[in-house]
Amino acid sequence: MHKRVLLGLMTIGAVASAQILQRRAAMVGGGAPGSGKCTVEVVVDGAADVEIRGGNAILRNLSGQSPQWRRFECTSIMPANPANFRFAGVDGRGRQELVRDPRNGGAAVVRIEDPDNGSEAYTFDLAWDGYPASQDRGPYDQRDDRAFGPGREQPDLDAYHQDRDTWFRGNNWRSMLFERVRDDLDHVTSGAFPFSGDRARLAKTEMELDELQQKLSRGFYDEQELDEVMGALQVVLQANRLAPRDRAILTDDLSRMRDFRLRHDQYGARDIEGAYHSERDQRFRGDSWRPMFFQNIRQDLDHVASSTFPFGGDQARLGRTKFELDELQQKLSEGFYDEQELDEVIGALQVVIESNRLGPRDRDILTDDLARMRDFRIRHDQYGAR
Repeated sequence: MHKRVLLGLMTIGAVASAQILQRRAAMVGGGAPGSGKCTVEVVVDGAADVEIRGGNAILRNLSGQSPQWRRFECTSIMPANPANFRFAGVDGRGRQELVRDPRNGGAAVVRIEDPDNGSEAYTFDLAWDGYPASQDRGPYDQRDDRAFGPGREQPDLDAYHQDRDTWFRGNNWRSMLFERVRDDLDHVTSGAFPFSGDRARLAKTEMELDELQQKLSRGFYDEQELDEVMGALQVVLQANRLAPRDRAILTDDLSRMRDFRLRHDQYGARDIEGAYHSERDQRFRGDSWRPMFFQNIRQDLDHVASSTFPFGGDQARLGRTKFELDELQQKLSEGFYDEQELDEVIGALQVVIESNRLGPRDRDILTDDLARMRDFRIRHDQYGAR
């Protein structure tokens, strides 16, 4: 199948599955008895709803690009029908509005509308001052004053592990595996000592997980990025001071990710990277590839750019290479071969290979393109360029 058609089909499937992103609150403690506060930070380019019920949240895309979670932290689980409930938009250029009040029964829903071009980070707070007299606090609001002092909130750790076990007994966990891994990392981080190596290693794992989920949301499964997540989590398991149950859940997460690596197609992820490279190998067989040589290079650059972080030096260097390639192709289309312009393309691509963070297979194809351009420079007449 043609590369663009394949990517389009996979992106449609990925976007459809990425419209609802679940998250569980990271418990940060603090707050007076019965009171609490949750802080939410998300990235929106279009419109999205954030629905919060207890310690769980759903980020639902309404229009535009798929939104992203950045933070969901609570001092305690938000009760049903909280007393003196308050919403406050903290940051963001667009509109934030509470469209459903949890005191009316059910979840709190905040709608975010970002009218400008590009994505924007939005932060808001939800706060409450107590429980109604008839409110059953439930298993999440137990306290242990002996361990945390009077009035300090203590999440029910048994409830977290029981909830996790129940979640994995269902049939839909594969489609939300990495959201579950993120929940577990947030849970373990909430109990790690601040400003420590333990926190830093957990943060490194979450950063790699961000990269992987961002690519998966665009329909791109990057096996190398998955290996980075598993490697970072392995370091956490080896070096962090972990409670036995926390070690058990992270070990289980690692095992499930290894299974995902072996059977990712059964989890709904297609190896578009492998399909692209197989198609590219077919393109360069035989002798018919020379007339379309520079167009093939452009496809390779577009492919690498599609899996590169949208902002930063890596994209800028790829953009510079494509700009130089535009100049060269324009002159070639007019029947003019400019060797200096070819050298500009070669030099820009060399900088990408030396400086960009590339997967092994992407580095291989760009290195191959560089070698073929150097051959073109020596034997351009055999390529039909005078």
